[in-house]
Amino acid sequence: MDGPALAALAKALEGFAGRILDYALVLAAIGTVTMALLELLKAVGRARYVFNRRMVERWLGADPAVRREFLDLAAGGAAGAQALYDQPGEKLLGQMQAAVNVALDFPGVFPAYYGFLTAGAPTVGAEADDQRWKRFAPRIVEPVPPEGASREQFEADSRQSSQARARLGHLVTRRLDVFQTRLEYTWARLNQAVAVVGGGLLLYYLLPVAGGAGEVPWTTRLALAVVGGLVAPFAKDVVNALTGLRVRR
Repeated sequence: MDGPALAALAKALEGFAGRILDYALVLAAIGTVTMALLELLKAVGRARYVFNRRMVERWLGADPAVRREFLDLAAGGAAGAQALYDQPGEKLLGQMQAAVNVALDFPGVFPAYYGFLTAGAPTVGAEADDQRWKRFAPRIVEPVPPEGASREQFEADSRQSSQARARLGHLVTRRLDVFQTRLEYTWARLNQAVAVVGGGLLLYYLLPVAGGAGEVPWTTRLALAVVGGLVAPFAKDVVNALTGLRVRR
């Protein structure tokens, strides 16, 4: 390809990139405005509190004893529920992990929550891990028996129960990890869906202003709004890429 053809191709490409950049700048601005409005609505409407509470209560199930003991451990009672749920996911899970540790250490004090956490625990030997640890946990504070058969039995029971406690800890930690993954994924997808719909609606109502009222058919506005709403949250990346292309040229 000769020089004039290359120059013409480069000029055409630059013009095409410039037009795409203009559209991308508009969509990026719409995306920024939409996200700002979304953050305002989330703060005013306490969306995180409502979402976190619904997700946690769905995870806990309908048993009121389980919910009550969970709130006692994680929030100091029902009065602290608002402060507990109105937190980012990482902080919420930190409080939940602390509540889990206490429930596992004192199964007799929080039997409902302990039973919920350890449901389906494996059976190693003659006794299920959750039952073995629940039976042995109160004996931790007891003095060790003197030398003899009773002491050997106590040490064997202590060793097996400690192993059961470790397995229960791994099981419950994995369940919390699964819940955290579901919590963060659902929250991100909801935010993305609201941003797409909000960007589309904003673009739908701005198109007549840009093109003159009545000049753009509503079907065209709707199609452009749908496409623009889908692209707007990611338009900043397009702007950065095309701006970098211009700088390199």
